[in-house]
Amino acid sequence: MKTILFFLAMLVSVAASTQVTNVEPLGVNYTDKTVSFRVWWNADSRDATHLSKVWVWIDYIKINSNNTTSGNTWTRAAVSAASPTASISYDGSNRQGFWLQGDSGNYSATVTVRLNITESNFNWCAYVSDYPPNVTANSGVYTLRGTPPFTLTASDGATQPITGTTLTASALTITPITIIDATACPGVFCIYQGSDLFIDATHLCQQRTSGAQNWEAWIKDVRDNHIYRIVQMPTNTWWMAEDLMWDGKPNPTATGYTIRGTDRSCGAHYGCGRFYNSTATGAGPYAGDANSRRVSDVCPMGWVLPSSNEFCPYATTTVDPQPYLGAEEFGGPDTYGLTLWLCAYNEWTCGTVHTAYVCGFSAVHWYYRSATVTGLPCSDATERNGKRNVRCVRDL
Repeated sequence: MKTILFFLAMLVSVAASTQVTNVEPLGVNYTDKTVSFRVWWNADSRDATHLSKVWVWIDYIKINSNNTTSGNTWTRAAVSAASPTASISYDGSNRQGFWLQGDSGNYSATVTVRLNITESNFNWCAYVSDYPPNVTANSGVYTLRGTPPFTLTASDGATQPITGTTLTASALTITPITIIDATACPGVFCIYQGSDLFIDATHLCQQRTSGAQNWEAWIKDVRDNHIYRIVQMPTNTWWMAEDLMWDGKPNPTATGYTIRGTDRSCGAHYGCGRFYNSTATGAGPYAGDANSRRVSDVCPMGWVLPSSNEFCPYATTTVDPQPYLGAEEFGGPDTYGLTLWLCAYNEWTCGTVHTAYVCGFSAVHWYYRSATVTGLPCSDATERNGKRNVRCVRDL
């Protein structure tokens, strides 16, 4: 975890910082047990690699009457619920730390908190992290990232303590939905357990806060290291929420490879995935009929093309605007975060007249403006020369 700390003694203060965050001690009141400090982000850290919302916790140690800490130990200080004076929030009833929201312009906050302790004299350390604990999975083994020990919690409140940083799936005694580490920082035990799961400070596995509040996560395609957002749809199938970008490289540094698909030009806010056709240099050979999931080597490992029957419900609804469309597309509400784009099938610019996605044998061509008026069914069209986008799906 990326952390910083500072140490404040009776009369002496010392501050330390990382590239992410700086902390400046401002004072301590031993009578009412309050400590004050300022947290801010360097100008060169105000980018997408660091979060403006951080987890803060405070440890303390008692100072004896002889002005030493001999025989005492550092202990987590619970924070009084009524005392914080900055933009903070708690994790339920957890008072072993709190979330601090920095200003979006300068990522700066001044905090005064009351410690729920009885000691009259004490030293204290404040810690800050912008990376909640998380879990990744590979071949039936979970890797827990954060500060051990960890506690996993199920939806019914049952818990399982984990002392190490790895855990086999067979060793789970509960079905966890959350994880906390030794800092008491809350995190999500990701519902997506593919080995291609990608998590960092800005790519989190979590329930969406808007729309249907379904789960979303991120995967990394090992062929080119491209990262894709994925969402879990009502059928419990995971869908890529971005158009496929793979150009044929078998690995990120490959040379002499066969180019797959063609580039597209489109507006800055559109997905701009590549266009593929059914040839060996397009979406590749298919296995399976049009109404079943289709295996194609164009998808990342473990992912397949959706069937025509599977894609049609997302393409033919007469709800206007479609709940599956991106917000920029005809005012779509993007209820599930699937963010479908309306693109033509022959390398035209997105945002024109219809969807064109590969599924089954063929492309699903659905003319948006016509279907919203007439309710035309999804078309399982014969394979055509026109190129089309790809969204891959996966069940876990």
